[in-house]
Amino acid sequence: MTTKQYFKDLSDVVVTFTDGEVKTYRISAGPSIGGYLAREAGAHGVLSLFNKEQSCGIPLASIRDWAILPVEVPAEVSEVKVDG
Repeated sequence: MTTKQYFKDLSDVVVTFTDGEVKTYRISAGPSIGGYLAREAGAHGVLSLFNKEQSCGIPLASIRDWAILPVEVPAEVSEVKVDG
């Protein structure tokens, strides 16, 4: 049985907006950053998401809910050591 492997510094943030639209944003951080993002969003009223190519801010007033999910390493890549 093969266990799934996940990138240590890559996550998908799934945001459900108040109008029902669902968008996924890839960030360059592990899922454990969720507490920090929640605190910062609460303090500033904006969910700020970043990766190496882009950053975005989403006003909390337009978000119904959000979740952070780990990104699975594809099977063909998992043969190579990805977590340094």
